[in-house]
Amino acid sequence: MSARTKATLVSSPETTVLGPRTLEAGGDGVAEKRAGAKSKDELRNEQVVRILRILHDLGRAGGSDLYALAERYGTTVRTVRRDLAAIQDAGIPLITEDGEGSRKRWSLNHGAADPVASLIEASHFLALRLAMESSVIRSNGGMFAVMEDLAERIEKALGTHGREELRELDRAFFSWEKFAWREAPREVLWPLVEAISKHRVCEVHYRAPSSGNDVKTYRVLPLRLIVHNGGLYLHAWYGKFKTVLLLNLQRLQDLKVTEQTEPLPKEYDPAKLENSAFGVFIGKTAESFVLRFDAYARPYIEERKWHPTERLEPLPDGGVMLRFECTPSYEVTNWVAGWRDHVEVIEPEKLKVEFRGYGEWLSKKYGASK
Repeated sequence: MSARTKATLVSSPETTVLGPRTLEAGGDGVAEKRAGAKSKDELRNEQVVRILRILHDLGRAGGSDLYALAERYGTTVRTVRRDLAAIQDAGIPLITEDGEGSRKRWSLNHGAADPVASLIEASHFLALRLAMESSVIRSNGGMFAVMEDLAERIEKALGTHGREELRELDRAFFSWEKFAWREAPREVLWPLVEAISKHRVCEVHYRAPSSGNDVKTYRVLPLRLIVHNGGLYLHAWYGKFKTVLLLNLQRLQDLKVTEQTEPLPKEYDPAKLENSAFGVFIGKTAESFVLRFDAYARPYIEERKWHPTERLEPLPDGGVMLRFECTPSYEVTNWVAGWRDHVEVIEPEKLKVEFRGYGEWLSKKYGASK
């Protein structure tokens, strides 16, 4: 076995590097151990899993940026920088390119794949098992044949024992997002992935219930696929009106990928869009929401972050005031209504009016009969 295939993860106080057959925890891990938080083995396993999954992210079309990786894995940008340095120190070539705003996107240099074939294939194996089981892939003979070939190469590179170890890693993760991918229409999903990676303009025929289910045609630049609430959505740049459209893949009636290419629009900032929306739906003007939750709801409100702009204010009666700014949508309305009698709307006024009307309808529909 060559030195390259024997490489394992090592970290030091200065950086994390890959070295032959040795694995130690240092840097932040040392501080954590002193605090008695985690053992060396636990830190090592976390690092191994994180770097394998980062490799998988960097191997995707378009790669990823430091801040997205740090948020995804619940760590700091500094730690992600060390992980990327470790990957490069191991001889795995990475490239950077301009992304949205001032952020740089990192990705694997697939043009220099030979020196890192075994590690790349190992990380891909985590996703390959789910993809091979998908009915979408099985019904696409060409794609399934490609994955079968990749599986054979992985087996040769890792051997039976290595594959079983990776399966155990895979079992540690579960995501409901897989259902969205499985249910996505394959005739538009894979062409869209290619169009996004190559910045190709597409002509789409789209049916929206809000416009009477009439089919409309748009010429757009697909930007990013988004999983939300069990559905798969697309951010697409509509150059005619210089705006970002949110399209549900289930409503795409037809898709044509053209040969025309366009650069990413400077106006597209997914982080800004995320901050402006409560969920996934994009609006134009943000409004202030002020909600008073009672003592029963308070621990549920405090235990997680509901919106990037949120502020919490504990109240003397044991409740909590939640404030945030977002564009109005049915998502935020439904979320507030879901708390029933444990929430009071302070602002905005039009949400109070909406709930008042809803309450009157409920009383009329379900009120006690005389």
